[in-house]
Amino acid sequence: MKRIVCTAFAALAAAAASAQVLTPQTGVANDHGNQPELAQHHVVFQPRTAETGYGYDDGMTVAGFTFLAWAAPNSSWDVHGVRFNFGWGAHREMIGLDTGFFGSCAYLGGVAATIAGNYSSGNTDGVALGCVNVADARMRGLQLGIVNYAGELQGVQLGLLNFNTAGITLPVLNIGF
Repeated sequence: MKRIVCTAFAALAAAAASAQVLTPQTGVANDHGNQPELAQHHVVFQPRTAETGYGYDDGMTVAGFTFLAWAAPNSSWDVHGVRFNFGWGAHREMIGLDTGFFGSCAYLGGVAATIAGNYSSGNTDGVALGCVNVADARMRGLQLGIVNYAGELQGVQLGLLNFNTAGITLPVLNIGF
């Protein structure tokens, strides 16, 4: 009896492990490749995209931590609270306080006080303090650093070199409305 239970358990574990495969044909977890007869056996994974990572659900947390290039939780999550970066901090959305060496996100809202700098591929609302601060889309607030860049500036840039594509670019102080 013990042998039957162990064999059944091993078969179930092997089946579960083989079912959770990301296939390169479609980039979807558990699509079973080109076997449409198995399509009804999908589990709770999502399609793999740039935003959601590798088929796993993304989420939100109140605290994020990064060490070098590794993020906890993974970089497809949003951090609404505090993030500590010991290296390159990367999460999808950062709202709150971002501290450490370098921070990166798709949206920044709040205060980012880092040593090397901050990068937002989307909008930034708040304060960005660092050597190099970049807001690819709109910067609404204050950028304080050696080099500052904003796609559209609705606030103040204070630094040695200040750039924004939607207004006047001046060294030291730049104000946009």
